[in-house]
Amino acid sequence: MHQSLFFKLFPPPRFMSVRFAGLEISDDAIRCLEYASTTHGHVIDRFASIDLPVGTVHGGDVKDEKVLRDTLKTFIEKNDLSYVAVSVPEEKAYLFQTDVIGDSVANIAQNIEFKLEENVPLSAKDAVFYFDLMPLAASGGVLRASVSVVPKTYIDKQIEFLQSLGLQPVTFEVAPKSIARAAIDNQADKTSLIVHLMKNKTGLYVVSGGVICFTSTAANNVTLAEEVKHTIEYWKSKTDAMINKVILTGTGAIQYETKQLDSIFATNCPVSVANTWQNAFDIDSYIPPLSRQESMDYVIVAGLALDS
Repeated sequence: MHQSLFFKLFPPPRFMSVRFAGLEISDDAIRCLEYASTTHGHVIDRFASIDLPVGTVHGGDVKDEKVLRDTLKTFIEKNDLSYVAVSVPEEKAYLFQTDVIGDSVANIAQNIEFKLEENVPLSAKDAVFYFDLMPLAASGGVLRASVSVVPKTYIDKQIEFLQSLGLQPVTFEVAPKSIARAAIDNQADKTSLIVHLMKNKTGLYVVSGGVICFTSTAANNVTLAEEVKHTIEYWKSKTDAMINKVILTGTGAIQYETKQLDSIFATNCPVSVANTWQNAFDIDSYIPPLSRQESMDYVIVAGLALDS
């Protein structure tokens, strides 16, 4: 069960039939990807990336708006972008869990609104949030929501900026959820640990039944195997829903492709490098126009675009 209150800003009926691209503006690059539907499933219709000068964006904060505006304007025109699903950097979102009551989505949402200020430094009127109900195995058998919250000022500023360049955002989504949609086989009874390897940091995200239940970020100067071990141990202390597998994604994941991952990470569950197209198409029947290494950079926009 899922309810995205971002749709308060973007009513679904207006956009349901509109094709859109996933758009990511990260600290190092701008990326987009859009699928087309065929009788055989999804195919990649367009994709592109352009590097950003160092310091243009940091942790989701725009440090040089002129450079970003000029670069994005060129990118939009070159790739004929219009409607976009936009990634929200993890640094701009708060994630918390809370037990909820209610017999409808609206009642549960209202219950969460009452609890926002207990869990994040934002009031309900200053926040945009969405929630997923966690699998009962991960929540100990109680009705519990995993809630992502983003400052409304951040969303409003993004909308204004993107619309000033001719883009129409149809939704916003935190990066870990987009990654999970792209690269995880979200079985209701399975729990995975995503290790998202970026240029300057690593994100660790526990996903249970497709729901993001825990996130943390580590600097790249830490021992990755230790961070994975600590995250698994922490999750084990909180729930009976054991982590079944570890999935490596992101720019830095490809370096592990030919290594003995189980011995490197010494976990009690299998470790593998993600297939970015896990939930988009079968690579045995459709060969994407990106190399295996390139696909690692596109995992966020690949997940964003899957809603189209």
